[in-house]
Amino acid sequence: MSRTPKKRHPADVRDDARIALAVSYTVFFRKSPSEKYWESAATLADARAVAARMTAEHGKFGRRAGVYAVMPDRSSIFVPDSYAPH
Repeated sequence: MSRTPKKRHPADVRDDARIALAVSYTVFFRKSPSEKYWESAATLADARAVAARMTAEHGKFGRRAGVYAVMPDRSSIFVPDSYAPH
């Protein structure tokens, strides 16, 4: 018996379309209120590698670095781990 894929929320579909237009990526990790780290990356693969490194260096108690796609208008949007470019 095969399962029908779960229908995606329209906002998730819209976000995926916006992420595909990213001009760069920013990785952010907040270790404490006064200790914050961020780093730019040119590609999503590079950003995910930076996020993995930051999480390994600074992650504690389940905290993880977040990846944000930077749009041409300089706005940004969070890139979930489940996002896969088409």
